[in-house]
Amino acid sequence: MEYEQMNKQIIQGVGGKENIKSVIHCATRLRFVLYDESKADDKRIENIPGILQLVKSAGQYQIVIGGRVEDVYDNLADMLNFDDVSNGSHNLKKSVNNQAILDRVIETITGILSPTIPLLAGAGMGKVLLLILNMMGVLSSKSQTYLMLNSIFDTGYYFMPAFIGFSAAKVFKTNQILGAFIGLVTVNPDWVTMVAAGKPIHFLGLPVDLVSYSSTFIPAILSVWLMSYIEKWVKKITPSVIKVFVEPMLIILFTAPLTFLVIGPIANLISQGIANGSMFLYDNIGMIAIPILAGLYPWLVSMGVHKALSPISIQLLVSQGYDPIVRVAALCANMSQGAANLAVGLKTKNKKLRSLALSSSATAYLGGITEPAMFGVNLKLKKPMYGAMIGGAVAGVFAGYMKMKAFVYVTPGLLSLPMWVSKTENFILPAIMTITVSSLVTFVATWLIGFKDPVDDLDLEFKNNNDKKTDVGQKVKSPVEGRVVALDKVNDKTFASGIMGKGSAIIPTAGKVIAPADGRVEACFPTGHAIGIHLDNNADLLIHVGIDTVELKGKYFQTLVQKGERFSAGQELLRFDIEGIKKSGYDPTVIVIVLNSKDFLEVSPIPEAENEVTIDNNLLMLA
Repeated sequence: MEYEQMNKQIIQGVGGKENIKSVIHCATRLRFVLYDESKADDKRIENIPGILQLVKSAGQYQIVIGGRVEDVYDNLADMLNFDDVSNGSHNLKKSVNNQAILDRVIETITGILSPTIPLLAGAGMGKVLLLILNMMGVLSSKSQTYLMLNSIFDTGYYFMPAFIGFSAAKVFKTNQILGAFIGLVTVNPDWVTMVAAGKPIHFLGLPVDLVSYSSTFIPAILSVWLMSYIEKWVKKITPSVIKVFVEPMLIILFTAPLTFLVIGPIANLISQGIANGSMFLYDNIGMIAIPILAGLYPWLVSMGVHKALSPISIQLLVSQGYDPIVRVAALCANMSQGAANLAVGLKTKNKKLRSLALSSSATAYLGGITEPAMFGVNLKLKKPMYGAMIGGAVAGVFAGYMKMKAFVYVTPGLLSLPMWVSKTENFILPAIMTITVSSLVTFVATWLIGFKDPVDDLDLEFKNNNDKKTDVGQKVKSPVEGRVVALDKVNDKTFASGIMGKGSAIIPTAGKVIAPADGRVEACFPTGHAIGIHLDNNADLLIHVGIDTVELKGKYFQTLVQKGERFSAGQELLRFDIEGIKKSGYDPTVIVIVLNSKDFLEVSPIPEAENEVTIDNNLLMLA
């Protein structure tokens, strides 16, 4: 099949089939949960043809593919056949315990909501379609056709607890049919009638809060989470002879009443808190919050944590009937990504980059799918990302001023413009104006800021290497010969922790430090054990020879340059005696740190063949 070879490499790259706990997909990326993330080979994944980016965030190992992700996922699912995978309980426990609580919450919410979002978007847009047909006089709201279609689309939201319960049961590894059942219990017509009547209800003498659960999702998530523990307990106490009917009966008997008595009311308070808190911020600092969120939204997408905003957006739509915050910021950000790509596509002289940028721009504009534009162009070229942030923020100011509201949870784009209209309000014109503002400001900002135009293809090798600004994709050669080791394996907590900056380390086989590129000496040490240099590609490097070798007080070291001196690529900067350092009881490992790592989007080691490097080999990639 078309994607079989790619998926074979992906499976191998993430540590094999047995290392995959679960995998889902969103609009542009595969989202893996791995038993042991350390078994995954990041570089191998990033080098697979067709992979745009690797993102590790929220407890997920996310592989960005683009618009083809659904086809890739379908083929991957066939290849994995999860029923054959061992449970790997030991590794799973270790993986979960090592996750931060927030990451685990985001991972859980994303895993539960992601499968239901297409349904919510489809049902919502169906309701909007009916509204538009009615407004145009094509379909009367009293016609049987209208009423039937309205009932069909209403089902998507009204029975949301059932869909959420089914999805949550899969995430919590409990019975999915019972999960859907617990969700349906809360929207049973008898319960809806009792809530509408408003008369006090008691269960075993305990008062039951009259809460309407239709179109909610938090109660179902919490109830099924509770059910997963009740199921484990019930299985332990139920004799195998009667388990086929006693187990489900006991699970229902304990879970459903607890849902109405405890879980439901608590979840309802959480839901109201999310909605009320969001609206409070919107009412008081909306003019500030929306542009800030719009400007930062692309970075949230790049890290894969934008899905954490989905519950807020959905809750606002359910409780308020509209979302004036998250979807609005997403519209500003999505259009700015498309406009930045449009500017790149029209300005670049590189044919392949032009084709990629223009096609990605169209995808962002039409469907609001921005990952191809972001990962394929803007992040790689860096400066267009800044133009997009400016345009998104300015558009956010305008959208906030216009008090825009989204009435459907769907990805904002030109094809989803109906999401901005309801029976009583119409924000399609303000949405078009917001798109225009975002596009014009981003296009102009990106054009004026400029970017390094690649010589050929997207290997990101640029002209004008003497420019003081950072070259995207710049490779830094190794300053010494030897065997490469990961920085976090160095026997020095300060360097290994990355607090000084990102970089790499080499166990040297020759006692010479060679300039990896043209630059200037920034710091020389009296002890001669280290040197600080500024390269013409704007990277500040610290080359530190040995662990604790400052204690040698200059013995075995010779500095060949002075502070402020210019040097050329290949020039010898420092000499040291490897054997002398070893005999004195010190580790001679050479540490290369990029002190201004924060000035780059990424600082990555480049593993060479068998980890052996010479001064002609690349050591680091700056992006």
